[in-house]
Amino acid sequence: MIDIGVVHYRIRLSGGELEARWYSTRLDAKACGTGLAKGDTSNGFPGAYEITYYYPDGTVSAELDLKIEQSGEVFDLYYMKEGKVLLTGVGIETEDGLVGGYRKIV
Repeated sequence: MIDIGVVHYRIRLSGGELEARWYSTRLDAKACGTGLAKGDTSNGFPGAYEITYYYPDGTVSAELDLKIEQSGEVFDLYYMKEGKVLLTGVGIETEDGLVGGYRKIV
């Protein structure tokens, strides 16, 4: 099965962090996980973050570096570990956050 997913990021009111809600086809159950990214949100979503994702049961799924780049209305998403891109995606901004789709690099 192809590992594809969807994610929704929101900037925390306190700033400097993104909250994530995500789902991937690799999960056994149809339930969403969460995540918390730390970085500079002073310019909105674009930037570099350290993010920890959690499975629906609260256990750690992954600790990654997340880079979000904006090009017009579209955001490019790069999920990396030790400088190597593991997943890539695209997103668009909505009224209450940034929604994106992603897939594993083959």
